[in-house]
Amino acid sequence: MDIDEGKTAFAAACIAAAGILILFLLSETPTSSSVAQALVANENELLKINGIAVNITGEKFLLCDRLCISIRSNQLPTSFLLEEERQATVTGRVKEYWGRRYIEAEKIDVK
Repeated sequence: MDIDEGKTAFAAACIAAAGILILFLLSETPTSSSVAQALVANENELLKINGIAVNITGEKFLLCDRLCISIRSNQLPTSFLLEEERQATVTGRVKEYWGRRYIEAEKIDVK
């Protein structure tokens, strides 16, 4: 049984293109948000929030602009660079525990 090289190359290109399309469709980009918007966002929504880090204790801190929201840093390496009243950008998902909203950080940029 002979396999046609042209058909094999075409099939491989189609499979590769389908894989790239699936990755593109499944990728999620964070929505830039204020703390007020994060407090009313849907649970598990991916947000990017700027603010000032305060009340830093272990794996938790507050991120404030005009309002504050709790951030769980989950021992991200950059969370150890945080200092009181330092500017930070947090990318993470909105979570809720006992009716209170917080952000589970996936990335923290310290400025």
